[in-house]
Amino acid sequence: MSSKKSTPSHSDFGNAQLPIGPSPKLALTIIELLGDAAIAAAAIAARATYDATFRHKRGPRRKVRPGLDTPLWNALVPELRRALLPYGSKARLARHLGIPRQRLQDYLKAGARVPDGEITLRLLHWLGEMRAGRDPSGIVPPDPVLFPSGKV
Repeated sequence: MSSKKSTPSHSDFGNAQLPIGPSPKLALTIIELLGDAAIAAAAIAARATYDATFRHKRGPRRKVRPGLDTPLWNALVPELRRALLPYGSKARLARHLGIPRQRLQDYLKAGARVPDGEITLRLLHWLGEMRAGRDPSGIVPPDPVLFPSGKV
């Protein structure tokens, strides 16, 4: 009696039944579910792309807000704040620009607005004159329409 291990030969596998795969109905169901998932993912991606591109568009009624899209304004604000430290300078500057003091506050401190081009240029001119040692807001009289006499 020998204790020899038997190894299967190639002829032993010829009669075994190997599973071929899932049924065709199951395969079609899986393909259909994968297709539905792909369509849903494409719709979500398309919506996210549309939202991202729409957010950056500027239209006639879309207001510019201070933030990452306004780097030059973000650099100008600290310079203006430094120049507006003396008492009464904000009120004089607002009178010089012809805007309410609260609007100047919105521009410089609250970060709620960005001025239009004309006011920005006037702010730059004012800042340059202040650095040169001249105060243009003290030279120009206030606008009589915006600031009637007695309310200055």
